[in-house]
Amino acid sequence: MHQRFQTYTTRSHPHGQLLCELLVAATHAADPAHQIARTLHSDATHVVIGNETFTPRGVVLLAVGKAAQTMAAAAAVRLGAHLSHGLVIAKEDEGVARHPRLQYLVAGHPVPDERSLQAGIRARQLVAQTSADQLIVVLLSGGGSALMCDPYPGITLPMMQQLTRDLLACGADITAINTIRRRIDRVKGGGLLQAAGTTPMRTLILSDVIGNPLAAIASGPTIPNPDNAQAAWQVIRSAGIHVDAAITAVLDTPLPTPPTHSVEPLIIGDIRGAITAMATTAQAAGQHPLVLSDRLDGEARVVGRTLAQIVAYQAQQRPHGCVIAGGETTVTLRGTGRGGRNQELALSAAMGIAGQPSLLAAAYATDGSDGPTDAAGAVISGDTVARAHQPLARLANNDSYTLFAELDDLLKPGATGTNVNDLFVALW
Repeated sequence: MHQRFQTYTTRSHPHGQLLCELLVAATHAADPAHQIARTLHSDATHVVIGNETFTPRGVVLLAVGKAAQTMAAAAAVRLGAHLSHGLVIAKEDEGVARHPRLQYLVAGHPVPDERSLQAGIRARQLVAQTSADQLIVVLLSGGGSALMCDPYPGITLPMMQQLTRDLLACGADITAINTIRRRIDRVKGGGLLQAAGTTPMRTLILSDVIGNPLAAIASGPTIPNPDNAQAAWQVIRSAGIHVDAAITAVLDTPLPTPPTHSVEPLIIGDIRGAITAMATTAQAAGQHPLVLSDRLDGEARVVGRTLAQIVAYQAQQRPHGCVIAGGETTVTLRGTGRGGRNQELALSAAMGIAGQPSLLAAAYATDGSDGPTDAAGAVISGDTVARAHQPLARLANNDSYTLFAELDDLLKPGATGTNVNDLFVALW
């Protein structure tokens, strides 16, 4: 697996091999198959989820998100003969072996597409066509909000796509975006729970949202919408964007009555496990890890500059150090280039550590995909800026992908089967 993280700098820097080991450790720790194996069990008669025991006539499985295929495969093994049928909705085919009793769909992300609409309709029909003696198991991971959509009548796909693009372009964070999504979509904000009626439903979540707010992860399809009637309008006004009349009409209608039979989902994994694994691996290699935060957020180029300052200071204080942070930044589009939040953070940080060749760092999206690119992030060192062509202009144009592609320092591990936010790590 180390080869998946090789770049020019990891091959040439003295700490390059260790950096790859840290990225591997973090990715392995975030693998949801391990957490599902600890949480979900069954025997000939019973299905056990956490500390609850069920005797269902059959289990209907719904997996949605960037880690959907990995999670579904692990759950199918644990459920055995109890698995009746189900649906898996993913961003792309991850190459995971398909189960004969499950149907598989690929849909659009980060902007929903026609496949996302079909997936949302299929998901709502799946849970609606169950009975009270069955059990619905929902597996959620990051990306579910875009992959599964079922907007209220009158709201078209182009309207939803434009709204998502506008929110992303103005730098709105995932919490704000999901506030809108919960309000205009019939499968979000408890929509699937409502559709399930009296059938018991349990949800296992691999979280990619800072702080694990349940309503924000995949826009909370299995828990009641916690927002007040004006929350969506407050996001729109703050972003300063225009919305279509059909969306306005939905936002002005009263909120639906929330279901009264909800059960809080179980968070089976998040960024903290990946950070711990990275720190443990670094310490075993003789480094002195410093974990800054598991809630890193803000504008990517600003956060990158701040992280570089911290790394440079720490490198002066002690030898053999390691700085680790996790979270999710945002990018406000100002230019016409190509990149993602991790690549932009890395480029900004590279400017802050320029001229210090002992320093090595990476910004990494744990799902293997950074924004609308095929990269997961980038590797930098104190030599990056000297090797790069017009780095400041590239940063101003949001063109970090092109710069790192020229340097052969893009991280391209491919789909990892997990998704627990982003990681930043620096070594010296």
